[in-house]
This record gives sequence, C-alpha cells and structure tokens, in this order.
Amino acid sequence: MIKLVPIEAVRPSTYNPRKADPVRLKIIELSLRKLGWLLPIYADEDGEILSGHQRHYVAMRMGIKKVPVSYVPRMTLEERKAINIAFNRGTNDMQNSDAPDTLKLALEECNVFDIAADMPDQKKTCPCLETEAVSIAPFLEANKGRWVPYTRNLAQMLRKRGIQMPVVATKDYKIVNGLGRVELAAERGEKEVPVVWITDAQAELASAMLNFLSMDFDIHTRYADLLRYNSFRRVRRVRETLGWGFVFAHYRKSVVKEYDVTAPENAKHWKNLYGTSVVDFGAGHLTETKILRSIGVRVSPFEPYRIGEKDIIDKAESLALTSAFLADIAAGTRYDSVFISSVLNSVPFKEDREHIACLCAALCGSKTRLYAVASARSHANWKNLAGCNQISERRLKECLFRLDYEGGISLGDFQSKPKVQKYHSQKEFYELFQPFFERVQVGERVHNVTAICAGPKPINPTQLKAAIAFEFDLPYPDGSRMGLVEEATSAYEKRLGIKL
Repeated sequence: MIKLVPIEAVRPSTYNPRKADPVRLKIIELSLRKLGWLLPIYADEDGEILSGHQRHYVAMRMGIKKVPVSYVPRMTLEERKAINIAFNRGTNDMQNSDAPDTLKLALEECNVFDIAADMPDQKKTCPCLETEAVSIAPFLEANKGRWVPYTRNLAQMLRKRGIQMPVVATKDYKIVNGLGRVELAAERGEKEVPVVWITDAQAELASAMLNFLSMDFDIHTRYADLLRYNSFRRVRRVRETLGWGFVFAHYRKSVVKEYDVTAPENAKHWKNLYGTSVVDFGAGHLTETKILRSIGVRVSPFEPYRIGEKDIIDKAESLALTSAFLADIAAGTRYDSVFISSVLNSVPFKEDREHIACLCAALCGSKTRLYAVASARSHANWKNLAGCNQISERRLKECLFRLDYEGGISLGDFQSKPKVQKYHSQKEFYELFQPFFERVQVGERVHNVTAICAGPKPINPTQLKAAIAFEFDLPYPDGSRMGLVEEATSAYEKRLGIKL
C-alpha cells in the first residue's frame, strides 16, 4: 500500500551507490512537475529510503511537504544494500547490457526539455496514489514481442522481498514502464496487475524519465568492502575435481571434470610437471588442496573467506587457515608451483589484483612457476552483457549487469550478497603479471585467460609491504578486519631475509 507521508518521515540511506549530477537533478524536477509521482519512494519500516533518493532530494529542494511512500519489510543492512542495487536496476525497462553511459546517451537523444515544453504541469501530484488493479490479459495482447527477460528477473527479485511495483501504462494498454513486472505476473498465473494510468501525451516523457534516467553508480567506492568480502566462492559452486587453473598447462581437453588426478598414472604425471610443493592461493572450498594432498603433494592454501553453510563466512576458520599459511611462509617452504585459480575473476579492483600478483611472486624461487587462470572477455556471460543475444535458458534467469568503473566488470548475486565478476583480456592479464616476472606467457582457452609466469623479478619492498598491508587486513561483514599484517610482515621478512 502506498501512503502519503510528510517528506521528513523518510531519509536517505548513507550507502546509496548512485551519484547525482545537476543536469539529471534538473530533469527529475521536470518530471515531478510534468508527470507527478508515477512511482512512490520505497523505504523500510524505519524510514530509510531504498529507492527514490534523488526524487526525495529534489522534492525537498522544491519545497514539497508530502511524498508517496511504499514501505517494505524490515531487512538487515546487507539485504538493504543489495535491494538498493536491485531497485536501481528494477525501476527501468532495460537490457542487462545497459549501463549508465548507454542510458545517458538514450536520455540525451530524447530531448526531454523539448518534449515537455508544451506540457502543462501535472495537477494530480501523486498519480501513484490512484493505482488500480487491472486485468492482465489486455496487457499481454497489446505488448506482444516487447518482453525483456532481464527486467522480469529483476521484478522477481523484488517480489521475493515482498515488493510489487505498479505498472505505468496508457489507456490502450501499452506499457510505458513495467514490462518485466507484467511478464512475471503472467508466469505466476496472476489475473491482475497494479497500474498507474497516464495519457498518450505524457507517454513519451514518462518513458524517458522512467527507463533512461539513471544516475551513475558509485558502487566501487560506496560498496568497496562489501564487494571484497563477497568475493568468496559460493556453496553452490563446489567441484569434486581439480579446477582448470591446475591443469591447463598440460590438459588439452575442454571438459576438466574428465581428468582424474588421483589415478596413479595421472598423479605421477601431474607431480612430474608441477612438483610436490605448491601454493593454492584463493583456495575457496579447499577442493584442490584436499585432492592434491591425497596424492602426496604438500599444499599451502590461502583463503581469507572460508565459508560454511548458507554462504556465511567463518572468520575463525579463515584466520586459522591464514595463520597456517603464514607459518609455511615463515618456515621458508620452497614451492615448485603457485596456483591462482578462479580467484582473479572475483577480485573487484585492479589494485587488489596487483597486490595478489605481488604477494605470489614473492613466494616464487628461480625454478618456481606461477599458473593463473580467470574468465576471459570471450565468456558467454560477458558477451551477453556487452550486447549479444541471450544464448541459454540458464542465463535468461540471471540478474547480472555491467559496471563501468573498469572494463570487463559485471555485478551479480545482488539478491543478498552482491559479487563482482571481472572478465579479463589477454593484454590485461599480461600487464598484471609482467611487473613481477621476467617471462609471462599468456593464452586463452575455453573462454579463460591463462598465464604461466617464471623468473621472478627483484622484490620491491615498498610494493610488497603495501600488498601485505592490504591482503592481511581484509574486511569482514561484521565490520572487523583480518588483523594479521604484523604476522604476515614477519613471515615474509623471515622468508626473504629483508626488512619491510
């Protein structure tokens, strides 16, 4: 239910990842004057705004005393952050390939000020208060061929939180905003949808305002720590065989699960190639660590975000695993191979990935090889986000979109734990490791970029110290940090015989 409440009854969240700019704020004011509130502000039971920050700001500036608000069920902070992102995407009828840059261009091409020039100010300031329940059947007929699966996915995400946004449409049942909401309602067998009616004269301006007016995301600074600790591997992504990063240098088949390293002949061959003492950096569920240990390989695993059931980070186990890793480093354990497998996909920032490359290079001796693998720009998920057609039923159900703070970055899993996925080019992979190794061989197979590195360059103490300060003081969801910088610094100093 939508209520008209004093504007002071709701307040902006401190973590909203959108950035406003004067031009688009001016456009919002134009929208409120010419169209009124077609959609309400969405806020939690305590009045914290989840959707409608810019409209609330502009309304305050305009001197508006009351605003329409739809209150949503109470959520945790992490859930509110995630649903904030979902709202920022779910209010637009957009493709998942759309980002603030493409939407901004579309908005500019609409010439909204010219469209609105001859339109009178809206007398009904809150049309959303007159939402009607309308039969879904004529909407399905009038909008054939217009359905966008991505918007349906976002509508479903919001519905799971008890949020059903109204559809904005003209009297001939043409949907101006809310295609995904109608598609989802039809799939659920619902007979009616909530509708806010607008006139044909308002339709063009309303479409531009509701579908193209998107503020830039500042998620990479506002949500930086959240993106870091949500980088862990999900429970649903557990394998029972070695990952591609542990076999790509010699295994020519594309289906890695067919390779059983525990078979005696394969075990002998693997150890001859990669050695009997290795690092598993970013060990995830410890799948590879356990498999390799079962064939007699000494493994030093590092995983700062060990999880239990339901994708909950177990900090105590994470710290214990990290301390054991640092003990191996301090003991001067020599490594034949260092593996960074399916880790760099989930590291949200370039600087963070550079720290990992630095830390791993410092563990390499003259005969050590470093093997790294990560998803490539040729991966189907990225090609889809870059504007290609959806190519599988599974991907039709995904809720991913691209961020523009860096190339090849997408955001997904934002129902509760937003996670970045980085898709690499071969050039990016080479530039990541080249500062630390004399020889970097980069390739691409099965939609993964690979690197084999050898000949570690002389250590830069300042750079290594910064990498340690970052990686061993990573954030956790409870607001704490790892707190093992001193222990890690001491371990690396002992191993390398230098003062950091």
